[in-house]
Amino acid sequence: MVSQLTANDAIVVCAQDMLTRVDDVAVVLAEQLAGSVPEFFEDDDLVREVEASAYGNVAAMLSVFRAEAAAEQVPIRPEVTAFASTVARRQLPLELLIQSYRVGQTLFSRLWMDALAERLADQAVFIDALHRSFDELNVYLDRVVAQLVSDYERERDRWLLGESARRTALVERMLRGDRIPVDHASRQLDHDLRAPQTALVAWMPTHGEVDQQLTSLETCLTAIVSAAGAAQMLMLPAGTCAMWAWIAGTPDTGKLAESAAKLPDSEVLIAVGQTTSGDDAFRISHEQAQRARRVASRMPAPRRLTLHADVATVALLAGDEEEARRYVARALGELATRTAAAEQLRATLWVFLQEGGNTRRASERLYMHRNTVLYRLQRAEAILGHPLDERRLELEVALLLTMTFGDDMLSDEFRTPKSAAGNSAPLGQLDSS
Repeated sequence: MVSQLTANDAIVVCAQDMLTRVDDVAVVLAEQLAGSVPEFFEDDDLVREVEASAYGNVAAMLSVFRAEAAAEQVPIRPEVTAFASTVARRQLPLELLIQSYRVGQTLFSRLWMDALAERLADQAVFIDALHRSFDELNVYLDRVVAQLVSDYERERDRWLLGESARRTALVERMLRGDRIPVDHASRQLDHDLRAPQTALVAWMPTHGEVDQQLTSLETCLTAIVSAAGAAQMLMLPAGTCAMWAWIAGTPDTGKLAESAAKLPDSEVLIAVGQTTSGDDAFRISHEQAQRARRVASRMPAPRRLTLHADVATVALLAGDEEEARRYVARALGELATRTAAAEQLRATLWVFLQEGGNTRRASERLYMHRNTVLYRLQRAEAILGHPLDERRLELEVALLLTMTFGDDMLSDEFRTPKSAAGNSAPLGQLDSS
């Protein structure tokens, strides 16, 4: 705690410190906002845009606090105005947008007060710093809310007058499971719903440039669908940084994946549901694409295109993130630690199990001597405290989760299992071969 700082000095220092963790601050604000405005957290696309908007507002305010711009002049960032467009397009009430800013102001103010309190011991200076910073915050938020009300009303009028709003409303009803005559819906959407359906979801980080983002998503979807030989596709924006699509027919998924590597925008990622037939094919394939997207979004390095068929098992297993982590910790014990040694053993064990327990094939795939593979498997077995063919399914499930999601599945706390001889098997003794 530094008592000799002036109010202005403390504001600048705290702003510089918060800027180093602005991403985390935005996520915390979004998570806390969920309790007050749950309508903004009904799907992944909205959550991403709430977080982007929070980031934009916090970054702008920190710029003011660091004396880089006045509150009356600091630019309103594009991701902030983009969120107003999303709220309008989702036909959510303007009151929710305004409410989110009232709640957000309270939440940010608490974080800011805590930051100042850590720096200032003198009560008079602390109060002065609060008054100065809150005056600036109020000026900025008044500007933002006035701008967003105007943007919301303009976008709402434009959206409601367009064909997209009517098509979106019909699609949302179908995704809810409403029974709509197939021929009527096909005509309204200009899309053959009697054919097998393959759903796609494309998304990218939001930059706030709405038209540019949607154009990029549409271009990428069109490119891979054309490469797969599909004749008909329905596309609809889902917010400002995601696009939903459906192919009528059975595309060549191999060509979809091949063409995805050549997409013109490297930031665009795509998830694909399985080709499905029947009355609920439109909805089922879309839900699968969304599940594949959730898996891809949690991967450390996702592929440009993720097929639900490739991740269906892990999508089912990882629905409850916290329980999945506990499962991994129970199944792997000390092998579930965030160390290079544990990662080495997990990778070896995973390949060994994938190769049906054949050490020769595992060694060829790992490009290492068979004796090295045997040594590592013995070390893993000692650490687990039971033979590898015991509780094998549990072991494979835990490894599948860790190989898919990386460190996100690992726990810092675990019980070190005992080997059959009753002694622990420390990872520190692992060789570097």
